[in-house]
Amino acid sequence: MKNTILTIAMLFSMVMYSQENITGIWYDDTDIGEYYIVILNNQQEGYQFLNFSFVEQDVVNEKVVSVTSDTVVTKVNNPDNGWSLQCVYSYVDDYTLKVEYTGDYVGTDYLKRKHIK
Repeated sequence: MKNTILTIAMLFSMVMYSQENITGIWYDDTDIGEYYIVILNNQQEGYQFLNFSFVEQDVVNEKVVSVTSDTVVTKVNNPDNGWSLQCVYSYVDDYTLKVEYTGDYVGTDYLKRKHIK
């Protein structure tokens, strides 16, 4: 019984650690900084995704659909252009986040972490 509880606790810790790696500010360095994605995670509200653009002066929200130890899946609807996308985010390393898009756009991007000094 003790081994089972210890195993569950270790698994929970690993899942929480891997999910925490995606929090921060991310951007597509090939997109000339048009959109940034802020990813937050707390115990009360879970993940929150917010896309914003200084160029477009616009904000687009993403709704979290599912969370696993390896991915966070979101749904985004952009009322400005009518696009509907599913986004699958996965951690690559401390500086890179992979996002796979399906829906009105199909493709893969690698986002870079924005460091604020």
